[in-house]
Amino acid sequence: MVMPNNLLFELAERDPKIYFAFDLDRGKFIYSNRAFKSFFQEEPQALNPDFLFNCIHEDDKAYVKATFDDLQPGLFDEKIEFRFLFKDTLYYLSVNMLLMEFENHDRTLSGYVEDITGFKENVNTSLSLSNKKNAVLNILSHDLAGPLGSIQNYSYLLSRQTNPEDKLTLQIVNSIDAISKRCIKLIQEFIKMEFLETVGVDMVKARFNLVEIVGSFMDDYLQHQHSLKKNVNFKYESAQIYAEVDDTKLMQVINNLLSNALKFTPDGGEINVFLSKKESTVLMVVQDSGVGIPGKFQAELFEKFSSARRPGLKGEDSVGLGMYITKTIVEWHNGRIWFESEEGKGTTFFIEIPGCD
Repeated sequence: MVMPNNLLFELAERDPKIYFAFDLDRGKFIYSNRAFKSFFQEEPQALNPDFLFNCIHEDDKAYVKATFDDLQPGLFDEKIEFRFLFKDTLYYLSVNMLLMEFENHDRTLSGYVEDITGFKENVNTSLSLSNKKNAVLNILSHDLAGPLGSIQNYSYLLSRQTNPEDKLTLQIVNSIDAISKRCIKLIQEFIKMEFLETVGVDMVKARFNLVEIVGSFMDDYLQHQHSLKKNVNFKYESAQIYAEVDDTKLMQVINNLLSNALKFTPDGGEINVFLSKKESTVLMVVQDSGVGIPGKFQAELFEKFSSARRPGLKGEDSVGLGMYITKTIVEWHNGRIWFESEEGKGTTFFIEIPGCD
C-alpha cells in the first residue's frame, strides 16, 4: 500500500522533530515544518546558511563542516551531534541528513533535527556523578587500606606476644584481625561490582571533548593529593581533543588504570595522565613511578584469568578481570592498549583510539 503524500506531509507537520529541505544551488529552504518555525521563530526565508553555521559552537564548526563535505549523494548520514547557540541559549542538536542529486544536477539537502539538550544535560550530569563516585571509591579504598593494613599487622604482633593461656586477649586480637580483613574485602568487592556492572551496559558512543570528560574525572584525584600521598598531574596537548566514545566505559578504563597506579606507587610517588592528538588518533597515557610489573607477568597481563593478579603495596585486593576488561573496552572503541614497565621504575600505559574533528 502506498501512503498518500498528503498523509506524510501531515505526519511531518505534527512531529516535534524539525524537518527541512534545502536547495543547495539556490541557497534557500524549499520545505520546513511547524516545529522548524516554532524553534527558530522565523520564516525559513529569513534564515541563510552563513547565519546558521555561525550559530554552531566554535569548537564544533570544523566537525560539522567536515561531515557535510563528506556527504555522499543517496546516503543517509545519521546523528550528527553538535552544540548550537541561538538567541543566547545553548542547545545540543542531532541532525540526520540526506543529500540528493537529480538528473538536472540540482542538489537538495533534506533531513530532520532533534533537540537533545535535555538528554545531553542528563548524560553529562550522570557522567559527572559516576566519575566522582569512582574517584571517591578509589580514594576511600586507598585511604582505608593503609590504616586497616596497619591494624592487621598490629593484631598479628599482638597475637605473637600474647600469652597462649590468655584466651580472652587472643580472642579479641583474632577478632580485630578478622574484622579488618573483612572490611578490606568488603570495600574491594563493592568496587569490583561497580566496575563489572558498568561494563555490562550496552555501549553507546557519541562525540566528546576528552579534555573535558577526563579533566572532570581527574578533579577529585587532584584535590585529594595530600590524603593520597601521591603527586597527581593531568596534562593535555590542546584544550580540544575530540573522539567518538562511550564516555562512561572509557572513564572506567581510566579509573582502572589510575586505581592500579595508586595501588603500586609508594607514598611520595608520581602519577601522570596525558592527552594528545595525533594525525587521526588520540593518545591517552597513564604513567606512574611505582614498583613496576614483574617481567614474568608482563606477557599475560591482559589475559582473562591472568596470574598477574597481586595485592597492592598496602594490601589492596585486585579485581582480577580488570586489565582484560580494560583491553576489551579499548578494542570496542577500535583502539589498542599497550604498556612499558620496568621493576622499581614504574609503569606507563598507552591507549590509542580513533579521533575526530
